[in-house]
Amino acid sequence: MKKVMIVDDNYLSAEGIVKNIDWDSLDAEVVHIEYSGDTAINSMKITPVDLIISDIEMPNLDGISMSSLALAINPLVKIILISAYDKFEYAKRAIRLGVCDYIEKPLDYAYLSEKIRNAFSTIDREHRNMELVNQSRPLMTEKFFTDLLHYSGKDAAAYLGRYPGYLNLKLDYGYFNTIKFEIENASQMEAELGITQYQMELFNIMDLMREKYGIFDQIYFVKEFNGIICVLAQNTSNPNHFLQSIHKVISSLLDDLSDSPLSLNIGIGTIVDNIWNLHLSYESASHALKYRFFSPNKNIFDAKEALGQEFSLLSFSESKEEELIRLLCQKNTQAIEEWLHSFFQELSQKYPTKNILFIRIYSLLGRILKFLYELNIDTADLEEEIISVYTRFDLFQTYEQFFEWMNRLCILVCQKLDTSLQTYHNQLCKLALSYIKENFEDNALCLGDIAKHVNVSPAYLSALYKKVRGTSISDTITSLRIDSACQYLTNSNLSLKDISLRCGYANQYYFSNSFKKKLGMSPSAYREQHSGI
Repeated sequence: MKKVMIVDDNYLSAEGIVKNIDWDSLDAEVVHIEYSGDTAINSMKITPVDLIISDIEMPNLDGISMSSLALAINPLVKIILISAYDKFEYAKRAIRLGVCDYIEKPLDYAYLSEKIRNAFSTIDREHRNMELVNQSRPLMTEKFFTDLLHYSGKDAAAYLGRYPGYLNLKLDYGYFNTIKFEIENASQMEAELGITQYQMELFNIMDLMREKYGIFDQIYFVKEFNGIICVLAQNTSNPNHFLQSIHKVISSLLDDLSDSPLSLNIGIGTIVDNIWNLHLSYESASHALKYRFFSPNKNIFDAKEALGQEFSLLSFSESKEEELIRLLCQKNTQAIEEWLHSFFQELSQKYPTKNILFIRIYSLLGRILKFLYELNIDTADLEEEIISVYTRFDLFQTYEQFFEWMNRLCILVCQKLDTSLQTYHNQLCKLALSYIKENFEDNALCLGDIAKHVNVSPAYLSALYKKVRGTSISDTITSLRIDSACQYLTNSNLSLKDISLRCGYANQYYFSNSFKKKLGMSPSAYREQHSGI
């Protein structure tokens, strides 16, 4: 049952609301009737409420100021403000503040009941969504670590910095390490065991890891289709001892899994001293696993040992490739050319043989194609070009020749991205406009609903729509509503109140104000000039 507070310095007005609303049918009860904004705030602190219905014009603390304090105490409380004055400024201030609704006196109790019902529906929806958010916290935690493994230092801190506190994650440890458990026969085992049994085998590995890793301060998991990523945290004065302990525990773990049907390979990343640099540890663990090709009899691969020396994060860091992807997205051809110059210069210094160069560049091309796949961009011509080049790789006699080809390929990628982005933007705005046309008669239609329908953020949709169509979403809605109103005024005898409701306006005042602002005359004057009835 919803709890309601009535606030009005006029005793009769407050009693009128209490007695003329069927609270039982709304599954609600009035728990407070207050005659000033100050006492309303005090009562709210003692007994929280779901909805406040308040007059605006009150001495000392008016309804607007009281609403601001109430929302500071409980941001989820819904507030309906009532005014005896036809002042549009009140409505604008209330909306900016976050008030649920604004109604003018004299009160239409049926209309007020409907507004209360709408407010309660919003409360129920928010409670359901809050419950879903709470239930999804484990998934959000795993998503946090998944993103953390793929964002570089400053980007990770900027993008994810607010989440540790929200998810109650303790991350202020001295050192961190990433361990990548890769199931070599993942596809085969899933087919033989079935999805359920295969997933149970993965959970079994995680359970054993939790038992073994009790000597460390913290452990987190990210489960993938073909393996598990483990993030370890430790406060220690000796990071080398941390690494030695990891090796010892992993060896013990493999002994316990000797009878498992899963073929397990383990990559141990480098130790990092900052959680926001965890991607470096992950990249090095992933790179260490690539040495499985050269050591088929081994199961554990340490990034430090992979090159016989301290692992060079710069040499094989996937963040370098991500930098190129960002430049391609920006279509910054000059910066792309500079990046390629640096890339090929580094290759010429580090890889003395042509075959290794072949593998490294092929890996980079694969990353570019993967990026385009994820955007659903047709890459058939690019793939054909790459295959053609690699079948006649010997024709390239110098790094410069390969550089020129790579640069032309990147320019083609930029052109594909530009074409795809324009098409996507146009389709997105077309979809938004279609939704607006279907729903503009709903007075509850808002930017958030439209953005949710097209699956982008409200801020992004608002800016994109204005850029593509040359007008704002709010102006589009207003134009459709006014055009519809003109049709009703011209071809029907409906009252202005009925027309306003049919055209998506909460009340006649907003309708008249918008109509006059748009067409320079009142609805009544327009009807006199254009009516065909």
